Amino acid sequence: MDLVTEKFVYTFPLNGKVISIGRDHDNDIVLGAFGISKRHAEISLKARKPQVRDCGSSFGVRIDQELISEGSLKNKCALGIGIIEFDVTIQKGTLTLERRIKPLETKDLPEVDTKDTILIGRDSSSSIQLVHPLISRFHCSIGREDSGDYTVSDRGSTNGTYVNGKRINRIALANGDIIQVGPFRYIFSEGKIVKADDAKKIRVEARNLCLKKRGNRLLDQVSLTVQPGEFVAILGPSGAGKTTLARVLSGHLDPDSGNVYYNGFPMSKFGAAFSSTIGYVSQSNLLRPELTVWETLWEQVILRLPKDSLEAERVSRINEVMETLDISHLQKSRISNLSGGEAKRVHLGIELLSSPTIIFLDEPLAGLDPGLIQKFMELFKKLCQKGHTLLLTTHTLEQIELCNRLVFINKGKIVFNGLPREVPDVLHVNSVAEVYERIRTNALEPTESITAPENDDTQEQFKELPDIKFERIRQQSAGFFRQFSMLSIRYLRILSRDVTNLILILLQAPSIALLLSLVFTKEAQFLSLHFYFCVTVSAIWIGGVNAVREIAREWNFFYREYRAGLSSAAYVAAKCTVTGMIAFVQALLFTASLTYFFEAFPFSINTVLLCSITTMSGAILGLCISAYSHNVNRAVSLLPIIFIPQIFFSGILAPFDMMPKLGNTISYLTISRPSFSLFKKVCILDKPLNTLFTEWCVLLLLNLLLIILISVRVQWPHIFSRSKL
Repeated sequence: MDLVTEKFVYTFPLNGKVISIGRDHDNDIVLGAFGISKRHAEISLKARKPQVRDCGSSFGVRIDQELISEGSLKNKCALGIGIIEFDVTIQKGTLTLERRIKPLETKDLPEVDTKDTILIGRDSSSSIQLVHPLISRFHCSIGREDSGDYTVSDRGSTNGTYVNGKRINRIALANGDIIQVGPFRYIFSEGKIVKADDAKKIRVEARNLCLKKRGNRLLDQVSLTVQPGEFVAILGPSGAGKTTLARVLSGHLDPDSGNVYYNGFPMSKFGAAFSSTIGYVSQSNLLRPELTVWETLWEQVILRLPKDSLEAERVSRINEVMETLDISHLQKSRISNLSGGEAKRVHLGIELLSSPTIIFLDEPLAGLDPGLIQKFMELFKKLCQKGHTLLLTTHTLEQIELCNRLVFINKGKIVFNGLPREVPDVLHVNSVAEVYERIRTNALEPTESITAPENDDTQEQFKELPDIKFERIRQQSAGFFRQFSMLSIRYLRILSRDVTNLILILLQAPSIALLLSLVFTKEAQFLSLHFYFCVTVSAIWIGGVNAVREIAREWNFFYREYRAGLSSAAYVAAKCTVTGMIAFVQALLFTASLTYFFEAFPFSINTVLLCSITTMSGAILGLCISAYSHNVNRAVSLLPIIFIPQIFFSGILAPFDMMPKLGNTISYLTISRPSFSLFKKVCILDKPLNTLFTEWCVLLLLNLLLIILISVRVQWPHIFSRSKL
């Protein structure tokens, strides 16, 4: 019995007729499998050259795994209809299509009345054990209900269980359903699951990709197929579209038109099932120089491996990656002490921790000497031999012959796609280097692209499928408190190891106190209202200026870790906690310094608390400015714009009842108003601090509002960011 059809072999005479293939019952070949369009394809039974034509299907038609719109069938070729493949035999005036099945692993499922279930997971006690970093210990289970229906249930896995590309908790199975567990895929049929022959392999197909930005065509009808295990180099001059193509193929950038397929599934709808198996190594080394190699990899392995991974499994995975990259001897070295090549290896190692099936490398060879380039190219080749598929964007031509295939792109169009040895004959050049000169002089014509069928029933097909958006964000591998602890320790390490910056931070408060001593009389028995205004503003400034860089300087780090499962709540909590701790230390130093310079300023619980809450509020304000800034320069530029209103609307320049109505309203949104009021009432009017309920509530609400604004900005980075990478 075929997995998804009632017939296994189809034979037709080559009499010139046209037969149709699809899921509607009026087709000559009716396929009920997932991903088959109502009228998927037509075959013209010509005597000499039978032709197959795509009728606008969503999942495409392939000949020998090459995506086509129309093509000739040959004897012994493979015909792909969506995710179903047939072996084609042409002889004695007949065309025979035989369903291709490779049951690498078959598992019978429970009978009706049994309570047993088939467990799938990493644990050795599982019925089907899958040993892979993306697989949870008990990932999912399959069982049969009293009604006779088979169901698959996710067991709280980190990377999810997918049926037909949609992440599920529990769902009934139908014949032909595709179950995906990490990089492994199974087909359900008649009470059995059969491992798909493409398990742990990804074939990437691009079809008519177009992308415009500000009127410029970044990609222009690009079509490309990358086979599993290939090492493909995407070459071209600066601005040719190499990185844009890599980002579209990896699912991090949506094209204006065209489709990207992974194993026949359109990524626009089914990217969620493949997102955890895709690695992307950006051109910039996203490494924190203050951390060691081991600390860097340990943080990432916590984020990327399933939450039920044992410590020993995490350590083993790190050691395995370091051994593969030959960086084991560097594990105790700080990133700042590594060479450029060593740092790039660590950066690559972060993506290898989860053992992605396909890895995109964006200009990893830039700035390396020829010796290092050779080592990296040999390393990339070794990774492909281990089963990974690599797409490398580069300008470098050294050791390019190690690639399986070269793709030259210029002005968003592919001008060459073939083997390295074919370049001289096809492009009529003496070396690969000459291709750049021919591109510069516009002497190369684009290769022919596949044209999309006119009668595209994609939208109609997708109406019957779940509306699934590419899941660029993985499920959290570690809980809130584990991530909060990890992030807090990270920030404290970075702070303590940057000695120069730490000294400058600690000197700020005493320096401001010293300057105040040059303005106000030290021996005064009573300190003026203007003095406490200066103390209020100084405390806000001290907190804000130290926090304003914290988020803006690490957006690229955050985006990468957010997609790997970083909790935005843990991130915000850790940032607020650590900056709050720094602000508290600065407040202690500020209070002590003011007491030293001014006899009338007591070092008491009240003054320490007032300085602390004001400095911490300034730090939260600084974090909010940082969160809404695209980079550090913008954050620093915004700080005075946000800080100056703290002076204008504090009540020192004009009483609130004399302000215009709008100005008075704005003053309620400033930290300086409740903070200055607290200093006035406690230090000048001698009111007990615990009786000033209104000021405390206002200050608390303002800080809560700022934290909410920070959380909103951090929670949805893809909404606010210019790039999805």
